[in-house]
Amino acid sequence: MKTIPKQVLEGLKSITDETVEQGIDNVKKAVGVVDNSESGQDLFPDIKDMTNAQKQQLEQSDQVKKQAEMAKLRQEMGQGRNVEAEIEEVRRQKEEEEKRKEEDFLENLKRQRMMEEQERQSLLEVQTPEHKKKKSRGSAFAHGKKPSTDQMSATGEFSKKPD
Repeated sequence: MKTIPKQVLEGLKSITDETVEQGIDNVKKAVGVVDNSESGQDLFPDIKDMTNAQKQQLEQSDQVKKQAEMAKLRQEMGQGRNVEAEIEEVRRQKEEEEKRKEEDFLENLKRQRMMEEQERQSLLEVQTPEHKKKKSRGSAFAHGKKPSTDQMSATGEFSKKPD
C-alpha cells in the first residue's frame, strides 16, 4: 500500500522535471540565447566597448562633479545657520501674533458691549411709557452760590439770606 503513493509521487516528480526542462529550452529558443555565451554581445549586438579615452573622460567628469559637490557642502557647513537669530525672530513673531489676537479680542468685546448697551437703551425707550420715566431734576441747593463769610454766623447758620 505504501508503494503505490510513492510511485505516484515519483511519477509526478519526473513529469515536473521534464516540463521545467522543456520550458527552459523554449525560453532560450525564444530569446535566442546559446548555452555557451559568456558576454552580452549575443543579447545586445549594438553595444560597443568604450575606448580608454572615453573611460578617462568619464572618470574625470565624475571627479569634477564630486569635487563640486564637496565644495558646496563645505561652503554650507562653513556658513552655518544663525540659530539664535532665527529663534529670536520666531519669538518676536509669536509675541506679535499674541498681541494682535488680544487686541482683536478686546476690540470685539468693546464692540459687543456697545451693541448690548444700545440694545438695552432701545428696549428701555420702547418698554417704559413717557409718564413713568425718571425726570432729570436739578438739586435742591443752588450750585455755584456760596455765602460769603460775613453772611455766615459763627455757628454756621446764615444770618441773612443770600442774594
